[in-house]
Amino acid sequence: MTKLYSRKIFALITTLAFALLASSQAQAALQVDITDSSQSAIPIAIAPFGGSLPLDVAQVASNDLESTGLFKVFDRNNMVGKPTSPEQVNYDNWRTSSVDNLVVGSAAPNGQGGYRMTFDLLDVYQGRSVASFQINAAGNELRDAAHTVANLIYEKFVGKKGYFLSRISYITMAKEGGGLRYRLIVSDYDGNNPATVYSSRDPIMSPSWSPDGRDLAYVAFDVKRGRSSLRVQDLASGNIREISSRSGINGAPSWSPDGSRLVMTLSFRGNPDIYSYNLNTNQLTQLTNNGAIDTEASWSPDGSHIVFTSDRGGKPQVYRMRSDGGQVERLTFEGESNQRASYSPDGSQLTFVQKGGSGFRIAVMDLQNNNIRIVSQGPLDDSPNFAPNGQAVIYAKQGRSNELATVSTDGQTRSRLSQSGEVREPAWGPLGY
Repeated sequence: MTKLYSRKIFALITTLAFALLASSQAQAALQVDITDSSQSAIPIAIAPFGGSLPLDVAQVASNDLESTGLFKVFDRNNMVGKPTSPEQVNYDNWRTSSVDNLVVGSAAPNGQGGYRMTFDLLDVYQGRSVASFQINAAGNELRDAAHTVANLIYEKFVGKKGYFLSRISYITMAKEGGGLRYRLIVSDYDGNNPATVYSSRDPIMSPSWSPDGRDLAYVAFDVKRGRSSLRVQDLASGNIREISSRSGINGAPSWSPDGSRLVMTLSFRGNPDIYSYNLNTNQLTQLTNNGAIDTEASWSPDGSHIVFTSDRGGKPQVYRMRSDGGQVERLTFEGESNQRASYSPDGSQLTFVQKGGSGFRIAVMDLQNNNIRIVSQGPLDDSPNFAPNGQAVIYAKQGRSNELATVSTDGQTRSRLSQSGEVREPAWGPLGY
């Protein structure tokens, strides 16, 4: 592969980024809309918490659970009462509302400038409490406390930790000051508390979270100089460490499970190949050496293997190799092409983009039997990666409006995270607790 080809790749990426411009300014936060819910959604009601709180904790927790599509949250305007403790519940009245599960709670000052919240999960038909919880939160931690309420309820029913304290990163583009402004944004999983961690007049691509959630790796372009740089940014301090700004492509970073290494695509030797970079020793190791384009590498959760995209078979497909570059095998054969794969947190599944008759859609592959499920509707879906508990996938949905979306791994439940302007390249961070 020649250096001229690498420059063409750079030019193409830049051209596409400009062509995808949305005319309106990006708003402050994403808006979550439920588009499809599971037919077996769990009926639950969360009554307003008693006590004087500056945040409606019960409503935030309700929104969290409803956003998964796994819970059917009862409208509080139709509640037969607003109890704040189990003793206040008239179970006969609640049974007439077809509510199987009820959450009641209250809050009081904890004497340290914060609040102590207590709440119970009630089985309406058995007429009893099945779980009681207590949370202490500082005055500025009430939204996190509300997410914790939802996490505890979610884990009680689903059996896995909830992801409501996790964060996401994504990239926005908008017109500003007569030109384009690109922003790398980090927010709560639901789009609240967005913060710009890097901003540029030139494109930004491929954000990737470190396993501990403290750093983001990403690619920043310098269009005038015709170069790109792969960076790691400390989210707390804002400090940026440049990993590679070699000639050609510096792209597609992904962290090892222990956070000590990055895999990336580099073409400074002429051909786009996959390399491993040791963040402690600065040692660079070439993992692939093939005449095809090898890119979009991602580590398995146990660190033993890496999946990547290669067109060595004629069209882009997903391949797997040992983390030292050995034993390369092709994993995907269905569809016109498959690319941008990443592992589920438990290593049992892959998600990737499959091109077929309905366009580009998100697929989930069971690695035990190689069965593939198409979980999104297309026609231009991209950048999938798993929620930190493995129950859902976030991806970019392109079309008349470009937005982020989530879908359960069985494809039954969907939600949309929308805002004005261009939103793309989502990455889901770790659980957050």
